[in-house]
Amino acid sequence: MFRKYFGSLVLSLCSFALYAEDWVPVYEEPRHKLVFENDRAMILNVFLPPGYVSLYHEHRLDLLYVTIVGTKVWAEPLGGERREADVKTGDIRFSSDNHGLPHVHRVGNIGTTPFHVIGIGVRGDRSDGATALGGDTAGMTMLMEKPHASVYRIQLLPGEKTGVHTHHLPYTKVYLSAGELSDGNGYIRYVEAGDFLWQAGGETHSHANTGDNEITIIEMLWR
Repeated sequence: MFRKYFGSLVLSLCSFALYAEDWVPVYEEPRHKLVFENDRAMILNVFLPPGYVSLYHEHRLDLLYVTIVGTKVWAEPLGGERREADVKTGDIRFSSDNHGLPHVHRVGNIGTTPFHVIGIGVRGDRSDGATALGGDTAGMTMLMEKPHASVYRIQLLPGEKTGVHTHHLPYTKVYLSAGELSDGNGYIRYVEAGDFLWQAGGETHSHANTGDNEITIIEMLWR
């Protein structure tokens, strides 16, 4: 009995060791580019061309994924079953919506167009009890809340603007469409789909669409 149990234990440990050698941290996967990092955040630019199959990689942070260009993909947990999904442009989700953390998997693009997402992760101590957002939030739609973050969508037709509001905590903006924006403080920015901006907080501003195209922005606010 002991010999049988010991043999099973050795086999399990060997299997775990084999798996441990077969994956990399998410930011070392070649198509999961680490484009921003500090003690509060990690941002990944994920771009998978058609036919690409990623390395097995580990997720430890609960990343918010903002889909810039969607397509048909599959995901396969290490030692688990492959599942397919049609991911749409503009879809957003957290890693924890689909699985617990930490999590090791690989993904593949089986569509006809590139798969492009921006992934945002929160690190370290977050709010210290502070309120993330104050002021006039007109034009900002709450999409979801997690213990560590809130997610808003801002959608502006040409000439439209949000209320003037203050970000007391760090936040990240991801632009889903191209256009021209004013921040209400005299600064005008031209953005492209897939652009992102991390801000440390302590900022009062608004968003005004000063261009000719409808603009959609996803904001993730620390909590």
